[in-house]
Amino acid sequence: MASLTETLVPFATYNSLPHIRDVANAPEDHADDLKDLRQLLDKHKVPKGVSIRLIHKHFDTKDGEVMIFDKVTILGHGIAQIMKPVAYEYSSHVAPDMANFEPFLTEFCAIVSKRNLRFKFGLRIKAEDELDNVGWTEFEFHEKRGTIMLQDGMPMPEGDSDFTVSTEWKKLIGDVWPRDCKHTKTCCHGATTCKHCTYCKAYDVEECGIDKEGSCTEAFCLGGQRVLPGTSLFDIVNTIAVQAF
Repeated sequence: MASLTETLVPFATYNSLPHIRDVANAPEDHADDLKDLRQLLDKHKVPKGVSIRLIHKHFDTKDGEVMIFDKVTILGHGIAQIMKPVAYEYSSHVAPDMANFEPFLTEFCAIVSKRNLRFKFGLRIKAEDELDNVGWTEFEFHEKRGTIMLQDGMPMPEGDSDFTVSTEWKKLIGDVWPRDCKHTKTCCHGATTCKHCTYCKAYDVEECGIDKEGSCTEAFCLGGQRVLPGTSLFDIVNTIAVQAF
């Protein structure tokens, strides 16, 4: 029997998750396993809000903190998402009801257990208002101990990252798989891609300088790339830094 437990993840448990750089090769190393897990989503006709997620972390949390996703509206650009640690007392959201999908959960857990995928792949269950077909790219925002997720079509940091890895996948129908994609490291059938840098190549990361009006007076470091004032990307990151962190 398999079940889901609705509870906040203790900080020590979250901190035990593998860092993104330690599981970056998992989608390729376990391509057949990931394919089988994705096919389960269609086989059991699970809600659209359920997807396969690469289990990873970017930053540790402190005692009393949890990592949360949030959305920020950027004037002229649309919606961006962030993930950040916050202190908590109570939190709730309306997610798809999985009470009638025990056979799916049982089969999913069996594959994860038998194939030693426990710290590689898990499930993400999104609230209904999170459902979309937009592709996201996430970048580490070291200054605020968080990540920023930008929609396809938004300005992105220029320059190379240490590695690029897909971190979320929806159901798989048939044999369409990353090997058919034009990109070598990014699965075009996934939902979220992480462009990761283990350190900032542009300059030493320091706390951003904020003036009296709440605007940043210095450059940001996003995903290991320097984001300079006067650019559209800088305006986006500055809005997020002021409003969401």
